[in-house]
Amino acid sequence: MFTGKYILSPMVRVGGLPFRLTCLHYGADLVYAEEVIAHRLLKSTKVINETLGTVDFLDEDGGVCFRTTSEESDKVFFQMGVSDPEVAAQAALMIEPHVAGIDVNMGCPKDYSIKGNMGAALLSQPDLIKKILCKLVSVCSKPVTCKIRILKTEEATVALCKEIASTGIAALTVHGRTRYTRSSHACNYDIIKAIKAQITIPVILNGASLDITNKGDMTGLMKETGADSIMVARAAWYNPSIFRDPEPAPVREAVQTFMRYCIDYNCSLHILKYTMGKFRGAFKDGATSLEVTRHIEAKLIYQYFGLGDYYDEVKSRRSDNIQEEFQRNKRQKLGQDYKILEEELTPPILQSFRSKIAPKQILNQWLEINGFTKPTFWTTDSNRIFTGFLKIDNDTFAMEGNFKNKKTAIQAVSYAYCMKQNIELRHYKTGSRTKCGDCKCKSEG
Repeated sequence: MFTGKYILSPMVRVGGLPFRLTCLHYGADLVYAEEVIAHRLLKSTKVINETLGTVDFLDEDGGVCFRTTSEESDKVFFQMGVSDPEVAAQAALMIEPHVAGIDVNMGCPKDYSIKGNMGAALLSQPDLIKKILCKLVSVCSKPVTCKIRILKTEEATVALCKEIASTGIAALTVHGRTRYTRSSHACNYDIIKAIKAQITIPVILNGASLDITNKGDMTGLMKETGADSIMVARAAWYNPSIFRDPEPAPVREAVQTFMRYCIDYNCSLHILKYTMGKFRGAFKDGATSLEVTRHIEAKLIYQYFGLGDYYDEVKSRRSDNIQEEFQRNKRQKLGQDYKILEEELTPPILQSFRSKIAPKQILNQWLEINGFTKPTFWTTDSNRIFTGFLKIDNDTFAMEGNFKNKKTAIQAVSYAYCMKQNIELRHYKTGSRTKCGDCKCKSEG
């Protein structure tokens, strides 16, 4: 299963169903889904989505924790972030019927993984690594793999790999950089050779995107290092047709394929925008990804790629949306129903939130002057993408978007509410303040 394979690496927010299917369309043999924290999966609800033809695991707020379909069921590996063997086993048994195998992330250097004693934090805990992997191997009927980064020395890395191989896992993916090495630095191929020479299970090379422009490059690197298979991340993100033999398709063509899958499987707007950020050569007339993704309406982005009619056609065929229904029912059950605010937020507007007179401050002043109770603000997040909430008296509002921190999400929902109520704000380009008409709020200046 892991000999001579060309594999998509797990990528947070990128490795969702549409991107995975795109890579399979262009020749990937296996695809690893984006990491999901095991505790999050266990809190999710499994739903058969007949509208999309998918199996969905939905968060409490209706967001997609994991989505898959029969088109990839024998080729997709579920990657989990976990630090407890029992939790790992529970999550694996929950997801195993719908995937080809289970992978454990033991290489992610991000703060949220390290603080949770997951990802690269496990590299210094070989005993815990063995407990997690042995437990998974004992309970899973599907293959179990894990993905690590190298340690400071070759000797330490090889010793760890031997311990991992002794657990009975099906394959080991090795990213040829340490947890502290940036992606712009070269991948250490020599250490891959040393690992392969001393363990018997298949070794999958990862971290070689700097040296990959086509499938032939991947084949060459497998021969050079002795790796059994190769896994790529950024090379596929730049152009998801990198797996096509002998050469990738034009990026714009590959992106159109990806977008068709996005339409077919109801990809969220913030994931669509985020994924588009790395596509190279997909934008015409010198446009940048920021200029294309500035739109708050998904249809406008699809239109840019010539898929506006297809978007309308697919949307008109759908009689319902199980995800929205789940979300609505969950909100009502919790007594937390809210209204979605829709307002176009361009990068310059987002940047203007850093100014001294921010939308939240102006809104607070306006509400106080006009006799409203003091508002309440909060956020929720899914895969570190935040949604801002605002409650005024008995009404609750939310602003969804590609917001990467709590502060921006709060300013976004404040801005959207101000636009909805025609509360004028300081002009984001000039920095001058607009008048608030007949209102006596302090934002008039």
